[in-house]
Amino acid sequence: MTAVLVKTCAHALLLIACFSVTAKGAEDVAECRGYAGPRGPCNAGPGGGLYAGPGGGMYAGPGGGLYAGPGGGLYAGPGGGMYAGPGGGLYKGPGGGLYPGPGGGIYPGPPSEDGYKGPWGPCITGVKGREWSRLNCPE
Repeated sequence: MTAVLVKTCAHALLLIACFSVTAKGAEDVAECRGYAGPRGPCNAGPGGGLYAGPGGGMYAGPGGGLYAGPGGGLYAGPGGGMYAGPGGGLYKGPGGGLYPGPGGGIYPGPPSEDGYKGPWGPCITGVKGREWSRLNCPE
């Protein structure tokens, strides 16, 4: 009985530690900006900025928001989430990830057909945390 109690207590302490680390990490995550509906930067469903599956903002594979290769959210070339030119995630003009108007990545309404749809880079979703965003993303 004592061994079971010790084992149960150890598991409980591990769970508490895990929750503490998770909560601490959650405090550093910047608030997501933009549309929370389908395909939006603040959506956790398929294709959304907070989705961890293929094509999502939290996906590190090809086409994902945390991918550094062509077309990825951390890619600084044309079409990438860290690209400041037309259609890029850091572009402030129409269709860009930092454009607050219709079709832009931080527009509070649904993405338009000709607007930016991702890959959602960390500057848009805030998944890398406030400190990283402050150091690496435009104001």
